[in-house]
Amino acid sequence: MLLKPSHRHRSRGIALVTALLLLSLFTIMTLAMVIATSSDLLIDGYYRNLRGSFYAADSGLNAARQYLANSLFNSVTNPYPAFSTTPPIPSGVESTIIAGLGNSSTGFGGTQSILSSSGPQASAWPGTFTISYSSGCATTGGANCPTYMKTPDPVTGCTVNYTPAANLTTHPTVPTCTNPGDAYYTVQSYTYAYPYKITAVGNSTANQKNTIEETGVMLANVALTTTSNTSFAAFGTLFDQYPICSAGFVKGTMSGKFFSNDSWNFGDSAYGSGNYIFTGSVGAANAKVGYMYGDGTCDQSSATSDNYGGTTIAPTFQGGLNLNQTKIPLPADSYSQQRAVLDGIGACTTSPCPVTPSEMNADHLTNINGTVWPASGAQPSTGVYVPYTSTTSGGVTTNTFTGGGIYVQGNADQITLSAGTGAGSTPTQVFTIKQGTRTTTVTVNLGTNTTTIADNSGAASVTMNGVPQNLSTSPSTEAAMLFVNGSISGSSGGTTTGLSGPSSGPAIQNGSAVTITATGNVAVTGNLLYSTEPVSLNAADTAVSPPPTNVLGIFTTGGDVQMQPPADVSTMEIDASIATISTGGSGGLIAQWNHIGTLTIVGGRVQNQAKSGASLGSRNIWFDQRFSHGFAPPWFPTTTVTTTPTTQTTITPSRVSWTNTTAM
Repeated sequence: MLLKPSHRHRSRGIALVTALLLLSLFTIMTLAMVIATSSDLLIDGYYRNLRGSFYAADSGLNAARQYLANSLFNSVTNPYPAFSTTPPIPSGVESTIIAGLGNSSTGFGGTQSILSSSGPQASAWPGTFTISYSSGCATTGGANCPTYMKTPDPVTGCTVNYTPAANLTTHPTVPTCTNPGDAYYTVQSYTYAYPYKITAVGNSTANQKNTIEETGVMLANVALTTTSNTSFAAFGTLFDQYPICSAGFVKGTMSGKFFSNDSWNFGDSAYGSGNYIFTGSVGAANAKVGYMYGDGTCDQSSATSDNYGGTTIAPTFQGGLNLNQTKIPLPADSYSQQRAVLDGIGACTTSPCPVTPSEMNADHLTNINGTVWPASGAQPSTGVYVPYTSTTSGGVTTNTFTGGGIYVQGNADQITLSAGTGAGSTPTQVFTIKQGTRTTTVTVNLGTNTTTIADNSGAASVTMNGVPQNLSTSPSTEAAMLFVNGSISGSSGGTTTGLSGPSSGPAIQNGSAVTITATGNVAVTGNLLYSTEPVSLNAADTAVSPPPTNVLGIFTTGGDVQMQPPADVSTMEIDASIATISTGGSGGLIAQWNHIGTLTIVGGRVQNQAKSGASLGSRNIWFDQRFSHGFAPPWFPTTTVTTTPTTQTTITPSRVSWTNTTAM
């Protein structure tokens, strides 16, 4: 029987066909994947190289900008000397800086790696950059100039912040960016603006390139804090010479800043009753202070207290004890007090700067008889002179006060300062000067703005329009310099002489500023009081508000200030800043003759040497708080204080534009 073929035999070969179809499909898919992957690799590689060149260019741009900033910072003169003949950033420095940037061997003019040249970083990111540079336009710029750093514009590209000279009859050179002026101007800072452009070309391993341009201004601010002129009135007490273990400081309550270019010495009960209370800072150049005991023992220590034989010396340092400090320079005669009488300015940039007879004659230094100081020949030995001119028109003579004070030739036996009143109760400041048998009175009327000189010789008094003025300030203010070319004597034979206020009442009128200067000793024989005290006379030392404008300074260039009351007194008060200081001097503040129970100084004291004398019980110093804010007696001696850091420089790049020129 013939069998019919089965279905199985009809399906033979289908598996092979299916396998071949699947293999073909997988082959096509694999080829597609290979093609796609290769394309992605090509695209990614191109993109990576493109971005690599971009990052290389951007990194080079940042490196070049920082190079300009660092180089500009390093070009600043530091420390910058006061009144230097060149500005803090020398002219033409931009040429040196931009040439260094474009140098192909030491700068960025050659190909530079954006990472280190060795190690794994070099292979991980192999991009490089070059700063496009052309020396022909590196400091002038221009639209087609790739990289430059231009000189600051003389008008808008550099500014000087300074304190202008005040009311000078002859104006010195004003500070500019190429000339720092002179001693009449105080420069606080310079600001320079250097326009710049940087073109950076980035390179990748496949030679893709990317170019980025940046323009901006490199701002350099140089703050000059190298030196500052500080009036010696800013110190509650300052000594130049006070050797350790030499003599105990007089006890009392004392405020303000205390400093010694030498050391300090504190004693036990043998050196006075009470305690040492310092409400302000106490500093010294010496690394130790002396603690002195009645048996002659002196312990040298850096501690704030000391104990010996069961006795403790423990001053109260509310503002701290700071030892081993930099010395305060002595005055270099920044003012000529003698010249201030003539012109109201007293400016002196070198030391010494003596006033000549011809200057005294030219500035009309005149006595009550109308005799002007001789320009040459024999000079007067005594007399009181003031600077004024006389003009006559229509038979009327007008006298005009032209300077800053009163000149006393020779020793003065007695000088009395009085706060008085004129006609109509106008406030006056009165100076009474006795030389031998002649007594001269100079009355400054603050209400009528007139000055009158009179004496007991029978000569007619002379009234002048105007009052003594301090023309070194802006605006000018009423101020009087009483300069004595000699000494102001002390008590003798029971007669009170020397410098004092009236027998009762204030010596310095409200609104009056006075400095007494002598070339020799100044004997203070009585109280010298302000009409209005500037601070509370207690440990709080609170400043009066609003602060009064009356002030007194006492200064001797070659002697002592001697307290010489005509009899023993329980108290004595001097409202003034007292200075007996000069380079190489030996002046001090000393109590002589009769005993003073408690001496009170409202202001401060500055001496070459620490002197006290045996006739003083205790002493309180209430620092005049106005003196810590730049206020001082007129034409008072100043010092130059150095601060650190001396020069503060800030370099700030200010970007104006950033352009990826390759993407454009």
